[in-house]
Amino acid sequence: MRRPPRRSPTHAAACLVVLACGPPRDLPPEPHVDAPSAPPPAEPSAVAPEPPPPPAARDDGAVHHDDFARRVLYTWTTPAQIDALRRSRRLLVADSDVGERSPYLRALDRLVDDHPLAAVLRDHPGHRRRRYAWTSPLATALGLGERRYGDALVRIDLAEDALVVRFRPHDPEPFVLEDMSGRPVDLAVALAEPGRIGAVYHVRDGPDDRIAFREYVVGNESQIAGWSVATPEIRARVDAEIDLLESLRRGDLAHLPAAALRAPASAAWATAAGDPTPLDRWHARLAFDNERYRPTATNLAAILAALRGYDPAGEPLTHRPEATFPEGQVPPQPSR
Repeated sequence: MRRPPRRSPTHAAACLVVLACGPPRDLPPEPHVDAPSAPPPAEPSAVAPEPPPPPAARDDGAVHHDDFARRVLYTWTTPAQIDALRRSRRLLVADSDVGERSPYLRALDRLVDDHPLAAVLRDHPGHRRRRYAWTSPLATALGLGERRYGDALVRIDLAEDALVVRFRPHDPEPFVLEDMSGRPVDLAVALAEPGRIGAVYHVRDGPDDRIAFREYVVGNESQIAGWSVATPEIRARVDAEIDLLESLRRGDLAHLPAAALRAPASAAWATAAGDPTPLDRWHARLAFDNERYRPTATNLAAILAALRGYDPAGEPLTHRPEATFPEGQVPPQPSR
């Protein structure tokens, strides 16, 4: 994510010498007046201190618990689901009342009686349909379980004014709010304006979580600026991640000791290290802390193969929803 050259000080201009003519005849001579001496040459101006270097561009693929608001997300799916998406133009279709309840919903169930924001996220009509995503295609290319999610990708761009909630169920305060610049926002804002919540950064890395993982839950279509499939931008992102993996597996991650290969990724999720190692940076990109994403040669080859198998599933399409967040309160419902 070059400074202009420094200018040299300006030197004083050369002095002009004015020669006076002699006095005219028949008039008394003018009294002699010494010409003023030339001013001393100007001292060179002090050199202005160089401005500090600009901060390094943030790697939006890397995510930490204290830096989690991201606008651009990716979700893997199947070509068949892309076909349905093209027909319906509706990105969010999964409803909490259909199918098995996700870990995200089960965590909200346990908190809904004590935290009003849990009730908003679970039950408000504007947040009941959801899609799960991450910041980087490579980090979820193999899926969390035995099966992959699909070979096609959807890119999701959240609105500039969207808020992102961090939901870490085992924290003393499970909910934290940020705007898109990373500034903290009081939770009262989310309760008063639930339509501004664009996504939830859901984290499961507590002592009772069998596999640590994290995800973005996109649940408010009115805060989606646009979604796209099969675009040159998605193709370029996939190609960039292929290049990155090729570089890592031949360079920084090529000769890690066995202890580093077994190190948990979640240890790097809390905050960015002051001087991160290549392994720290790899762990910060990951959504799932399991064996499939340990940076072994075999795993990196498998992720590369998944990225190379990316299927655009048709012609480029970008859609900008015009959804309106529904008015109304959270309907009273018993805990589940």
